[in-house]
Amino acid sequence: MLSDIIKKTFSKILQYGVPLFYFLVAVSFYLGTYDSAQIKITIVQIGGIFLICSWLILKFEENLFPTLRQNPVVAAPVLLFLISGLISYLFSYFNYASLNEFSRRLIYCLLALVIADVFNDKKNVNRLINFLISATYIVCIYSVLQFIDINFFPPPPDKGLDPFAWRQAFGPKIFSTFGNPNFLGDFLVVMSPITLALFFKKRKFHLLFLWILITFSTVATYSKGAWIGYGLGLLTFGFLFVNFILNIEKSKRIFILIIMSVLTITTVSGAIFIQMKKRPDSASFRTCTWLATWEMINTNPVLGTGIGTFYLTYPSFRRPEIFFIEGAHNTETDHAENEYLEVFYDEGIIGIGIFLALLALFLTLGLKNLAYFRRRNLNDGTMAYIQLGVLSALVAQLGHNLVCVSLRFVSSGVMLWMLIGLTAAISFQYIKKEKIDIVVFPSVIKRIVQIIIFLMMCYLIFVFYGFFQADKTHATAIYYSKQGRWNESLEYFDKTIRKNPSFIMPRYFKANNYNDRFQNDDVSKALAEYESLWKLAPNYVQSKFLVGALYTKLWAEYNLQYNGFLAKKDEKNAETALKNRDDSFQKAVRYYNEYELIDPIFPETYYRLAWLYVQNGEYQKALDEYQKHLDAPGKLIRNADYWKPRRKNEYAFTYINMGSLYFMMNNLDKAEECFKKSLELVPDSLEGLKSLVALYNKTNRKDEFNKTVETLKKLYPQDKVVSTLVLKK
Repeated sequence: MLSDIIKKTFSKILQYGVPLFYFLVAVSFYLGTYDSAQIKITIVQIGGIFLICSWLILKFEENLFPTLRQNPVVAAPVLLFLISGLISYLFSYFNYASLNEFSRRLIYCLLALVIADVFNDKKNVNRLINFLISATYIVCIYSVLQFIDINFFPPPPDKGLDPFAWRQAFGPKIFSTFGNPNFLGDFLVVMSPITLALFFKKRKFHLLFLWILITFSTVATYSKGAWIGYGLGLLTFGFLFVNFILNIEKSKRIFILIIMSVLTITTVSGAIFIQMKKRPDSASFRTCTWLATWEMINTNPVLGTGIGTFYLTYPSFRRPEIFFIEGAHNTETDHAENEYLEVFYDEGIIGIGIFLALLALFLTLGLKNLAYFRRRNLNDGTMAYIQLGVLSALVAQLGHNLVCVSLRFVSSGVMLWMLIGLTAAISFQYIKKEKIDIVVFPSVIKRIVQIIIFLMMCYLIFVFYGFFQADKTHATAIYYSKQGRWNESLEYFDKTIRKNPSFIMPRYFKANNYNDRFQNDDVSKALAEYESLWKLAPNYVQSKFLVGALYTKLWAEYNLQYNGFLAKKDEKNAETALKNRDDSFQKAVRYYNEYELIDPIFPETYYRLAWLYVQNGEYQKALDEYQKHLDAPGKLIRNADYWKPRRKNEYAFTYINMGSLYFMMNNLDKAEECFKKSLELVPDSLEGLKSLVALYNKTNRKDEFNKTVETLKKLYPQDKVVSTLVLKK
């Protein structure tokens, strides 16, 4: 009796829980956390663990996975890829980062086996597809709402049609419930051929209407990768539909395929070309990232560096062009913009080999399913059309992820493994079942194992819910930090770290809070936090620069102490202060130099170092730092003349700083040369013109002085300094 209850209960949980799981992953978002997609991550973590553990409990009741044991060729590559991830995790230098990614791999792979095992009948497959169709309607309706809001309503902070705080977060691009145009695009790329296949089978208008909404939404993401995936999906769908579903002559099949291919390739390629002309940086960003990733792969090509560790090692390999493209220095690139390169980096040639073999097997399996349907005259049945849509979706998603990172995010990752699981499930319905030996466990053993699985499930749910809470407390901590409410901010950062020790960002922000507050023992606390951060991420964002800034502040403080003790003729304390000042100087220089290697075009690093050298009386070293900043693009970047003008204001300011130092050294010719070079870059620069005025005044060059003053008064009449300038007679 108990056995029947367990089987019936957990079978129902899986039959309805899996479709609900996919529905919620697609439509859910929550803006009360730091990451609006954290709710999707939590659903995948908690929901995935709940479904997998329910399945394991059911399978022990059924005497160990009879369906999968009957079809080991299908289950083996999934398990092999899971084992590859486990080995990569065990050999990783960064266990927290690798554990996060491996936990997702575990959920993805086991969910694929759950779907393959449980959804091997038409009723269950149809239920899953119907839930996905419902979710797609919600996603697309919100997409259209966002499109209208973007194009016909004012930008924030004014209110618009989209009621949520994230409205117009990506400018003209829609992102619906996914919080990112690329992730929305990946979902649409998957659902487009599935919806189209169902329309051709059922001939219902609402499916055609939904497919039109999907197409419109895909275009409105302005994601070139999504367009590539959409086009591949459409081409694959046409090829499979004509060759496996339609019963027409070969000449007609060829004619249809040629027309469809020309139209699809021309339309998609044209749209991509137009977008690339508008935004060439997108292609440059990917190219630079791929080149850096290839260098990373070559450091450990056989076994890889560790699953999920890309974002930790990438800063040391990042091309300087990325900073020109992003226009910022405090951002991080988490992924390689290409799933296959990232798997290669993570797990080496062995891991990428297993992954490609797995994909090849399931693509082949999908083709064999379609061939089976055609051979048995079942190609007009629902399962044939669903396999048509699923296989086309698989090709589309794999194509999309040649140029996008979406598979590394849960909303897209679960979709890939659903497609793999469904392909296996469809094949299981028609494969001849071989008898297997049943492993019968005593009831006591079953119950003990099931209780252990249940307790493990409860523990993991508790842990993953803590991750969700950590994202909420992190958002609160940042809110307090921006207001300068340091105590409250630090309290919430502590809560965040306790809830999720692998969360790197709160450690960084907590250290920065101590650095900014700079009271009592904040220096030692900040340094301890930075050291803790570097154990997880050695080159995280601007942490090395900020430690250099911390030691610069210490240098200034010890310098004040030193001068104060000298004034009091307190030689003993003056000696201690001098030692501390020199130590702070050396450490500041060290960390600034380390950050220069990571980010060689960030001007502030050079300026801070130059300032330190000036304070230490080392003028030539200060000049060398300014020159290093000016020379960096030419030494490190191909086509530097293309990139450097984007930051001409920075280089102009560096020339002004260099000229000011020459001016202080009384090398007036060099100073004038630098000031004029700054004006070549930014002709109307206020600081550049004022610097020239000061130089002409000192050298008593009346004509140049008057001419420059007149220019300043014309351009900047409201400036306080300019208003005091008087022409020389």
